[in-house]
Amino acid sequence: MGTSLETFLLVAPEIALVVAALVTYLGGAFLGLRHGWLLAVAGIAGAWSLAGGLPAEGVAMTSGGVRLDAFSSFIRWTTLGLGGLLALVQSGDLFSAAVSRGPGPRRRGTCEEAGTFLLLLAGLSLVGVADDLVLLFVGLELVSIPTYILLALKRTDAHGQEAGLKYFFLSLVASAVFLYGLVCLYGIGGSTNLAVIGERLRSTDVRVSGTAVVLLPAALGMLVVGAAFRLAAVPMHFYAPDVYEGTSPGNAALLSTLPKVAGIVVLGRILALAIASTTDAGPAARAHLDLLWQLAAGIAAVTMTVGNVMALLQRNLRRLLACSSIAHAGYLLVGVAVAAAAASARTEMPLGGGLQGPDGAIDRGWVFGLGGMTATLFYLGTYALATIGVFGAIAYLGHRWPEWTSGSGPRPPREEITTVDDLDGLSSTNPVAAFALAVFLLSLAGIPPLPGFWGKLALAASALQVDWNAPVAYGSRRAAFVALAVVLVINAAIAAGYYLRIISAMYFRSTKRGVQADGGLAAGVAMIACLVVALVVAVQPRGLFLAASKAGDGIAGMTPPPTATP
Repeated sequence: MGTSLETFLLVAPEIALVVAALVTYLGGAFLGLRHGWLLAVAGIAGAWSLAGGLPAEGVAMTSGGVRLDAFSSFIRWTTLGLGGLLALVQSGDLFSAAVSRGPGPRRRGTCEEAGTFLLLLAGLSLVGVADDLVLLFVGLELVSIPTYILLALKRTDAHGQEAGLKYFFLSLVASAVFLYGLVCLYGIGGSTNLAVIGERLRSTDVRVSGTAVVLLPAALGMLVVGAAFRLAAVPMHFYAPDVYEGTSPGNAALLSTLPKVAGIVVLGRILALAIASTTDAGPAARAHLDLLWQLAAGIAAVTMTVGNVMALLQRNLRRLLACSSIAHAGYLLVGVAVAAAAASARTEMPLGGGLQGPDGAIDRGWVFGLGGMTATLFYLGTYALATIGVFGAIAYLGHRWPEWTSGSGPRPPREEITTVDDLDGLSSTNPVAAFALAVFLLSLAGIPPLPGFWGKLALAASALQVDWNAPVAYGSRRAAFVALAVVLVINAAIAAGYYLRIISAMYFRSTKRGVQADGGLAAGVAMIACLVVALVVAVQPRGLFLAASKAGDGIAGMTPPPTATP
């Protein structure tokens, strides 16, 4: 694997983020800069300007272990967009708030936090463009290590230290397991290049496929466990409630979104290894796809159920949202399972079974009609938008009004919003924030016509289409995905219960203490920005769906079927 000028040009946005991080670190250390998050927003804007447009359909540029295609471009733009919103949420307590104790920054250390956050974004974007096992692992670690640091920097109390240590140790275990999985992939392909590994995996040579089939269960099992940690999916979900409760709203928003993007990228690249342009994919590729869809479907069903049932029992707001995040990881896995099952069906159906043309090539219209990865990527965008909006609103609302025990004496310590009851009567004291929270929560619940509804509809529809027109011999897989769609719908109904409980507190209860709305205007701007985008997507979801569709189609290096001409 060699590098060239072309390689550096392909990763220009990531280089810009690293340079901005260095400038932020050095500016804070030697120039006394205290507005680190402003530099972070500027760095993200600079990377945005260098990202360029999407590659042409079906075109992929590769160089030095970097692959730029429709999928990686979608991940890059998603990373930068979410990064800009998260930077505003993180910087919310630095500027004059609705109830302020004076202008200017309130604390120091923001340059260290902002620089670390930029490195995290660079790592996540590198994960998206990685076409090599080494670069993929380095990118994932460049996501994990800055996350430890942000958790440690943001909160220095006992709860914050506990959250940071829990995430640190569990992440080490997940990274070690994932690395063992990558070693197994190297054993299958004899190379660190994903394209070479894919060719070996799809080989029809008996010796090659025999070795691959032996290593596949261990490789896929460990890789899926590593991805499950980043998604906060079962069995690596248990850290989420404690970590979310112990950290700040900004860090909770980060943990809810960016690691999930990394997990979906990993699963997408694993899926693409076994997808070939014809049905002649070899026994190892078939085994890979079958095992992947079974793992993904099983984990999806258990994860969404466990997350929603746990959330029903929560009164602490952040723990509730952490359990909600677990459930949404299950929803995201539905599309991955659908994509793997659709690809598996392509390798099994006989000629004339509806999947092949007369020349033996795949009838891609059927495959792309399923849209499993399209549904997952679309849902990822809608979920991340609503989640950042929720935590942005919580960050903006800040603290409850203090309770004075007497007419004199020291001011009581500020108390953060921690429980659902703290939002009682919010619609009467802060109607804009209450409306924004209601929209975000209803979107997460999947209430039409909000973005979350379109995302859940796409996931359920894609699951119902698996093997729909296939012969009866494939009925067991069809039944599994019908059951998965039913589980998804039931869990969406369960989730509506605890989301509506929060909305009921804001609109149908009287205010007890109220909130100060002292979290900062920047967090409020992030909240309003998420609200505007959510309403636009609710009215016109086609734009996001088309972008997700191109990315989903491009993940296997394939192009959509040509449009029929009269």
